[in-house]
Amino acid sequence: MYKNSKIVNHNQQMQLDQVVPDCQLNAAYQCTRIDHEIKLNVNCNPSPARLTRIIITLSNNNQQIDDIVKLINTIDILRLNISHGDKNWHRQAIKNLRKASKQLSTQLNTFNPPSVALDLRGPEIRTKIFKDDPNSTQIYTSLTKGNNVSLLTDNLIIKQNVNTPILWTSCPELPRISQIGDRIILDRGAVALTVNKIGENYVECRVMNTGMISNGKIIQTIDTALELPGISEKDEEDINLALELECDYLIVSHVRTSKTIYMIKKRVKESSVRPICILAKISSSQGVDSFDDILKVADGIVIDRECLQVDIRSEKIFLAQKSMIAKCNRIGKPVIVTYRVSTTDGRVKLDLDLLANAILEGVDGIFLATGSLIDINKLKKLIEDVDLTCREAESARWQRQIFHELSYKSTIPVDSTHGVAIAAVELSMKLNTSAIIVTTTTGRSAMLLSIYRPRCPIVAVTRHKITSQWLRIYFALHPIHYTCKRNSNWSQDIEERISCGMNYLRQSRFVKVGDPVVVVSGWRSHNQGFTNSIRVIYVSLLPITSISDDFEETW
Repeated sequence: MYKNSKIVNHNQQMQLDQVVPDCQLNAAYQCTRIDHEIKLNVNCNPSPARLTRIIITLSNNNQQIDDIVKLINTIDILRLNISHGDKNWHRQAIKNLRKASKQLSTQLNTFNPPSVALDLRGPEIRTKIFKDDPNSTQIYTSLTKGNNVSLLTDNLIIKQNVNTPILWTSCPELPRISQIGDRIILDRGAVALTVNKIGENYVECRVMNTGMISNGKIIQTIDTALELPGISEKDEEDINLALELECDYLIVSHVRTSKTIYMIKKRVKESSVRPICILAKISSSQGVDSFDDILKVADGIVIDRECLQVDIRSEKIFLAQKSMIAKCNRIGKPVIVTYRVSTTDGRVKLDLDLLANAILEGVDGIFLATGSLIDINKLKKLIEDVDLTCREAESARWQRQIFHELSYKSTIPVDSTHGVAIAAVELSMKLNTSAIIVTTTTGRSAMLLSIYRPRCPIVAVTRHKITSQWLRIYFALHPIHYTCKRNSNWSQDIEERISCGMNYLRQSRFVKVGDPVVVVSGWRSHNQGFTNSIRVIYVSLLPITSISDDFEETW
């Protein structure tokens, strides 16, 4: 009889194993990593809601209103690169974005306009081609392997009848700090140089590989640590432009020390116009070495994989990326990883496997460098592919380990809002809820929920537009700007906001009738900073509140 019972139990287990739950649920809560990976199943369907943020570049190729309309309902943040285009172009691009957003908001009930990020040049060295260089077309200059090229620091010193290409560089200190044999990279590896002669106002280099260089390309010194000014006059102008255009984020490129972020934050604060989130872009070994200090002062991090590969070598990039992502997760600051999109023979190339691994490591968002992609339909198809990859990778995370480690690292005692966030995420895991709804004023409650990486979307309902725009960079957050009139009855007002969040979930098809949803809110009026109420509600067919026989709320 004992043997028969074992056979019955074995058969029951085989039948259970044949049922493949969605979202890799069998694997998510295994006790060991090897069991988690064994249980991953290629036949599982991913979650319908993407949790990872997607950022793309708005460029000349996609800045028309009709093109923007095709893109902005599927992405979270639009980036403007200040290095390309003048101020008037950027003003027009923002104007077109707002017109497109207004057009979509009248067509789609679930539409929330994307946030806007302006990418500052930051402390960097750029090239410029001399017009009287005989090897130059005034737009591009050809550099041939084995030949020499001169990098000049004074554009007034130009020898006549030169036989080698000449580039001007914006770093007057380059001859002083360079040594024979130092490596210099142009345009993220398009051309590699080796210093073989140093003059008072120039550095002569041997070209290590053939390539074409144009104006305004980045110069990276591999073997020399440069001390560049934190904010240039051009950066000052661009910060003013970002404030004028009411951008939500400033991405500061080529950050090497925390001093740069301090200076920019001070400049923004002095303007007294509008607060703005400052994101530090790490693109050099100096930035990696100073990462801990930079992380303390920056509001978020952008990891520039392409520039880092040039500076610290390809075989080391995964180590730097893992370490930086883990440090951001540890203290709860958003981290974005950039991936350059290229085209070959008309086909779009992007390594989706690298992207999925970054999601498994814990990134908040993926930045697609799509500025050179001309075909708007190919760009839209690319975003769809990235969206699917994100949802597959999110479902394949080892949820038990993620939550255990993040909650274990929290310092005890935590404040009440923080404790409620931890409890709400754990409850959502235990019940396998389809979503979390949170009412928030400053956005802190929503950010804390995001830190603990739930498996479901977090709908953050706020009355403040700027809060909803800032929250779009955080993992799993779907912010909603609630614009209805303030209700004199506080309890009724909270219920209306929860209903707004539930309607968003229902219209986005993130939930089904009967699904449990965790609600996080305050318990009384004027409770900013004291979110301390958790409840579970169930999705109903109609967006109304009723009480079921067992007194559990349905919506």
